[in-house]
Amino acid sequence: MTARSTSSLESTDQPIWPIWGHQAQSSQLSQAIVFGRVRHAYLIAGPNGVGKAKLAIIFAQALNCSSPQAPGVPCGECLSCRKIARGTHPDVQTYSLESQEATSERKSGKNTSLTIETVRQLCPVTALRPMEGNWRVIIIEDAETLQEVAQEALLKTLEEPPQFMVLLLLADDAEVLLPTIRSRCQIVELRPVSHGVMVGGLIQSGVSETDASRIASLASGRPGWALRAIKDPRLIESKGDSITRALSLIEANGYQRLVTAVRLGDTFTRARTEIFRDLDTLLGIWRDVLLAATSVPEYLTNRGFEDRIRNLAASWSLAEIHRAVRAVQVCISDLDANVRPRLAMEAMVLQWPITTDR
Repeated sequence: MTARSTSSLESTDQPIWPIWGHQAQSSQLSQAIVFGRVRHAYLIAGPNGVGKAKLAIIFAQALNCSSPQAPGVPCGECLSCRKIARGTHPDVQTYSLESQEATSERKSGKNTSLTIETVRQLCPVTALRPMEGNWRVIIIEDAETLQEVAQEALLKTLEEPPQFMVLLLLADDAEVLLPTIRSRCQIVELRPVSHGVMVGGLIQSGVSETDASRIASLASGRPGWALRAIKDPRLIESKGDSITRALSLIEANGYQRLVTAVRLGDTFTRARTEIFRDLDTLLGIWRDVLLAATSVPEYLTNRGFEDRIRNLAASWSLAEIHRAVRAVQVCISDLDANVRPRLAMEAMVLQWPITTDR
C-alpha cells in the first residue's frame, strides 16, 4: 500500500462532513467510500487538537451509517452513528494512552507510550468480522507514542489486513513512526484551521461573536482546543500567557534566551507537560513569523499578535526563520528521546537568529 499525502487537494466550497475545516481531507475519504476505494490503513497526522479524532469518528460513521444523507456522508442520527459517537458501537474500537491506563494491570509508571501489550490486545480484534456494520474500524490515538516493538508487532496486521477492517492511526507527528508503518498507510495530513472557519464554528456552537474571535485567536487553528476552552475558561488565560512567554523569549537578546533555556531545562522534570505545551506554542509563533515573512499573513494562527509577529518577520531572512522553526522541532524530538533537557533547550535557542538591537 503506497503512502500518499492529501496536502495538494483543494478544499471544497461546501462542507462534506460536519467538521471545522479539513474539507479536502473529508472529501477524499468520502469519495473513497463512494467509489469503493477504501484503504485498510490510514495515518491521520496533525497537531494536537486539530481535529484528528473528530475526523476519524465521522469516517467511521460514514463507513457504517445505515441511512446516509448522500453517498459517503453519514446522517449522524441513525442508531449506528449515535453508537459510534458515544463510543459504544461493537465494530468501532478506540485504543489510546487513556484506555491503556484504564485497562492495564500495572498501575505504576508514567503511561507515556503505547506498549506492545496494547497492540497484542487489538490485533486479534482486527480479525473479527463486523457484527452490526459493514466495516470494523480500529482507531489508535496517540500513535506517535507507540514503542518500536509495538509498531513492529502491528506490522503483520498492516501487511495482511482483513478485507472488512480499517485501521486509523492518529499521530501528532507522522515522522516519528517507523518508515515501514508509514509506507503501509495512506497519509492524511491535517493543517491548522483558518481563523474565519474557527470563528464561524464557535458562533454556531453558541459562543458570542466577541468571545468566538478571542478564542479563535488563541486556538492556533485547533478546533479541539477551542471546544475545550468554551467549557474551561482557564485554558484561555493559560494559552494567552503561553503566547506572551513565547513572544518575549523570541524577542529577547541572546543572553536572556540562554538564561531562560537553562531555567526551563532545570525545571523540565517536574514541569514536563507545561514545558511541552510552551514549546508547542513557540513552534506556532515561529511558523507564523515564517508565514508573515513570506507575505501570506492571512494564514496566521495566532491572531491578535500580528504586529509583534510582523516585526519579528521583518528582522530576519527566510533562511534564518526556517532554521529557528527547525530548531524548535528538533528540541521537541530530543526531549521526547530523553536528551538532557538543558542541552536540548540551549541548542534550540542558539540556533535562533539575533539582531544587533536585541
